Amino acid sequence: MEGVVVKVLAGVITVNTPNGLINCTVKGRLKLDDYPTAGDVVWVEVIDDLGVVTKIYPRRNLLDRPRIANVDQIFIFMAAASPEPNAYLVDRLLVIAEYWKLKAIIGFNKTDLKKCELPEIYRDIGYDVYEFSLLEDGAIDVLREALKDKTTVLAGPSGVGKTTFVNKLLGEQRVTADVSEKTQRGRHTTRVVELLRIPEGGYIADTPGFSRLDVLIDDERTLWRYFKEYQNANCRFADCMHLKEPGCSVRDKIHPLRFQSYVELLKEIEVMKPW
Repeated sequence: MEGVVVKVLAGVITVNTPNGLINCTVKGRLKLDDYPTAGDVVWVEVIDDLGVVTKIYPRRNLLDRPRIANVDQIFIFMAAASPEPNAYLVDRLLVIAEYWKLKAIIGFNKTDLKKCELPEIYRDIGYDVYEFSLLEDGAIDVLREALKDKTTVLAGPSGVGKTTFVNKLLGEQRVTADVSEKTQRGRHTTRVVELLRIPEGGYIADTPGFSRLDVLIDDERTLWRYFKEYQNANCRFADCMHLKEPGCSVRDKIHPLRFQSYVELLKEIEVMKPW
């Protein structure tokens, strides 16, 4: 029977099938070719009451750190306050979404504490942005439709309310952690990559720790392609980096905070180079 891998832990592969969750091993041949990962569509055979994954269907994509296959979209989850929203992290994750050609949606929790300027910046670019407080009843109802029938990676720093959001979405109670008074950073509570079935259909990936989705873009000259503002802009210079070049007609199309992220990401790529 066909199913979706929802968790891989200590050699046990948990697959969601029409018959429910089945813990499986892997057929020997697959161990040499590839190993199932969360999000994989697989074929499971039950042999002597033991589930065995005998086939992995072709992947549409495969993200790393966390390792998840067949992702449809990234839900970038931030807080309007406590901790303060990190525009650089939002932009870094948006670059990764653009790189993988994934839809990106952005959410700002804790709007009961503070109104911030970032949501309008990203709406103006063309991203779907949601503002809400998880303390309010029905706050996430509009998000259910955005997640329906999709495999979504939930990404963002700890302490912004990701686990509380998943609790409300699934009607479950999972471990949460408050923001540290000293550092204003959340304490990590999620340890294992796990795909959780959404009642309306689809899955949400509850990813470990800081949820950094690392992608190696090894040529800084291509970074601008992953910023929406630059994608449809025409520059008079074919090899322009849109930094300090005199006469660049593109640089003024981006918000100063986004431009700052662009500059910082250029530096990050430079440091990542192997030479």
